Amino acid sequence: MKRVGLIIPSSNLVIEDMLHGRAGSFRKDIGIHIARLPVTTVDLGNRSKKQFDAEMVDQAIDQLLEAQVSQIIFAGTAGAWLGIERERLWCAEAEQRTGVAVTSTTLLTLAELKTLNFGSLGLVTPFTPKVHDAIVQNFESEGFSVGYGSCFGLDSSRQMAELPLDQIADRIDMSFQKGCDGVLCFCTNFRGFEAAQLVRFPQIAGKILDSVQLTLDAAGRV
Repeated sequence: MKRVGLIIPSSNLVIEDMLHGRAGSFRKDIGIHIARLPVTTVDLGNRSKKQFDAEMVDQAIDQLLEAQVSQIIFAGTAGAWLGIERERLWCAEAEQRTGVAVTSTTLLTLAELKTLNFGSLGLVTPFTPKVHDAIVQNFESEGFSVGYGSCFGLDSSRQMAELPLDQIADRIDMSFQKGCDGVLCFCTNFRGFEAAQLVRFPQIAGKILDSVQLTLDAAGRV
């Protein structure tokens, strides 16, 4: 059996909820194993940033190595506001140290966006405006055009999992009304996948991406 390790924020509920809901759809020869990283607050302050220091993430990696995983995914989006090159470097260094493949939700999302090549992207996040704007800036530095962005203004990771689905769906709808070619719901403690089922326009099926779904899809096809 191939074993995949996921590092998730300690306050994250959505990834495990989706794992349980999709348990029957995973390949039988893949095992999913989880390590938790202490994360409660998401903002641009130093205290929040320290939650994602390399040594903290390395501790979670070392836990997963004890399960003899063959791939590790950092199932968090911190790289999108802390710095994408920083994330690439961290993944490369972790691979060299451990000898197993290491990637992240942010890098998986960027790779998927490159294949889809949306002319104008709608970005829906639960974050504060400052965090959201940092994500927009970093995505645009990668060559993506964010035509319309919407955030809920939260800094509590736990509260992000409790946002009403209809409110998220409204933000997705608005992105398409503003002329976006596709929409990304971006946060691994955010129920974008479930909210996408409520959107009112059937012609946009397949044009809504969700960072949790992308992460679990990658874990399930190893």
